[in-house]
Amino acid sequence: MKELFGSETRKALSILGRGQTHRSLIRAYGEVKLAAIQGQQESASLYPDLYFHRLCDAARAVIRGDHDNQFPLPLSQGGAGTSLHMNLCEVLAELANSYAREAGESYQARPLEELAAFQSTNDTFSTAVILMSYRIVEETERKIIALQEGLVSRETLYQEWLMCGRTEMQDALPMTLGQLFGSWAGPVERDRWRLNKVRERLRQIPLGGTAIGTGYSAPRDYVFAAEKALRRITGLPLCRSQNLCDQVAHTDALAEAAQAMGLCASNLVKWTGDLLLYSSSFLKEIPQTEQQYGSTIMPAKSNPVLIELIRGLSLDVQSSAELISRYSSQGQMQLNACLPFMAEHMIRISEKLGQALTTASELLLPALNPDRHRLEQNLIHSDAILNSLRDVLGYETIKNLLPRIKDAGLSSRSDLIQWLREESNIGKIAELKDLEDRFGLQRLTTGGI
Repeated sequence: MKELFGSETRKALSILGRGQTHRSLIRAYGEVKLAAIQGQQESASLYPDLYFHRLCDAARAVIRGDHDNQFPLPLSQGGAGTSLHMNLCEVLAELANSYAREAGESYQARPLEELAAFQSTNDTFSTAVILMSYRIVEETERKIIALQEGLVSRETLYQEWLMCGRTEMQDALPMTLGQLFGSWAGPVERDRWRLNKVRERLRQIPLGGTAIGTGYSAPRDYVFAAEKALRRITGLPLCRSQNLCDQVAHTDALAEAAQAMGLCASNLVKWTGDLLLYSSSFLKEIPQTEQQYGSTIMPAKSNPVLIELIRGLSLDVQSSAELISRYSSQGQMQLNACLPFMAEHMIRISEKLGQALTTASELLLPALNPDRHRLEQNLIHSDAILNSLRDVLGYETIKNLLPRIKDAGLSSRSDLIQWLREESNIGKIAELKDLEDRFGLQRLTTGGI
């Protein structure tokens, strides 16, 4: 394999070790450099016309992924991304120069002269990280929508399935399985809203601010041309920050995006924690289709592998989100040198949270098989059914009925209704016209319970 990169990349390899820059970041940085090249040409005619087109072709090849093996640097690095910027400048120059040589043209660009003119790592690399992160948030939002739709559809499907609601691991009051799925859909809906709002702040870029946000060495016309070109190249609603010194120095918008995705992961942990209990041997109310054999020694055991996978991935995401916040706080004066580490963990969040959400919507939800008979049986044998009669029978009467009803050996809702009519004064209470309504859907669906 011919190396397209040069001496600065080799120096970085000797310090950082060999890795692989992630495809999403190579693409984003390639787009930033293409926008910068077009801005250079529009504002200063920096290249001969033919060579300019060679250089644009080289950038497009990098964006497509034709030369990903020429970006062997890991993101765990010091230098605020300078090694990555030099790597990209060297590759683009060598590609364009080789195109020119093959065509018999004499002009040859220099990586750190023409390819870095009007630019700094500090505005170009941070713009690339923002661009990459914006797409991560967009893709995460799409996967959240898929999960939300799956939960809402089950909210409707199970709106007439009665079950026992519980607080503090104790039977509380009746509810429907549809209401349970609706309660799970709520946090997912808020996750979707949060990420949508985060994108508004994340779309602001520092391109043109150069080293410290002052725009040193960048002509005014170049700044506007590069910004316009980047919007055209990406098709995204990016906008240049009105405070470039702030945008170069601070990374809290990335931290906010990471925390929003961390909250999504937290909601997945809570949801799957509920499902662990509902599918457990203790309740058996929402069992799952067996995914694989659960034990090498216990043939009758089935493991909640999908739930455990989602929980493990989500905890990883929470950890990365917290690390990004900590890295964001480490900025000093006019720059945050930890940006490559933040980019590394944004990629990690994208991969882990994306897998967790896809597993949830495409594998776990279809594997859930609620047991309607078990749900009702658990409700009939719970204290929740009596708690729902508190306003009819009174607090003390229910306390007195509890030990007797547990000894009655009731097996169905009709048994319970008959027992209550015979053993309590409930049938004499004029305002309770139909006991079936009490244990049916009327009060649940109108919010009465």
